[in-house]
Amino acid sequence: MPHEPRSRRAREPGEPFDPWLYLREGWPEIDVVIEPMSGLLLGELRYPVIALRSGTSAAQRRCTLAHELVHLERGVTDCGPWNAREERQVHAEAARRLISIGALAGAIRELGGDHDLAALAHLLDVDRQTATLRMQLLSGAERSRLRAAIGSEPGWVA
Repeated sequence: MPHEPRSRRAREPGEPFDPWLYLREGWPEIDVVIEPMSGLLLGELRYPVIALRSGTSAAQRRCTLAHELVHLERGVTDCGPWNAREERQVHAEAARRLISIGALAGAIRELGGDHDLAALAHLLDVDRQTATLRMQLLSGAERSRLRAAIGSEPGWVA
């Protein structure tokens, strides 16, 4: 059963999603720890703890925290790589929250249409995996809005 955060301030239109603020305001009982992890996991939800992998970038931690918070909202308090469907859905939702279409358009404009995914991710303060996924998730309406916002048809958005 999905859970709502304990309290939540409404975000202003266009305000970027800040998972650290969202955690503090909506999930005060959750502790975040940074620790070594084996395997490929960048984070793990072990309610009431979210563990983030040490040695990761700030952008990776931001994306991983957003991902684990979506799990919490969905009512999942213990999830691992064995649940591939849940992981795909949660990663997609986290990518949408972290990268609004307006922010994406602004970053692409700033890059001058350059196809540098690492630079795009950096401008959006996300990891490359999240930037890639958000580009793959663009709806038809979002593609049209993006084309209108940047004034052209970037090859990597089509």
